[in-house]
Amino acid sequence: MPASIVNYSWSKDFSAGMSIKKWQEGIKAKVQAMDSDEFDLFLAGVVMAASRAQMMGVGLTEKIEYFRTIRG
Repeated sequence: MPASIVNYSWSKDFSAGMSIKKWQEGIKAKVQAMDSDEFDLFLAGVVMAASRAQMMGVGLTEKIEYFRTIRG
């Protein structure tokens, strides 16, 4: 998922050495703070990053569902 957030100014808050739990808590806080338009743009960015990585189908669906779930 880091490729999904690299274009956001807040991506610098996430490092490769972070624990999974800390990363999940941090991304959840960022996603929940987004308004509906920001979240839609964010999901579009996730889809574009997945496309560049040639991820599609179930993998992409799971990624989108993950973000929708933490959005609340």
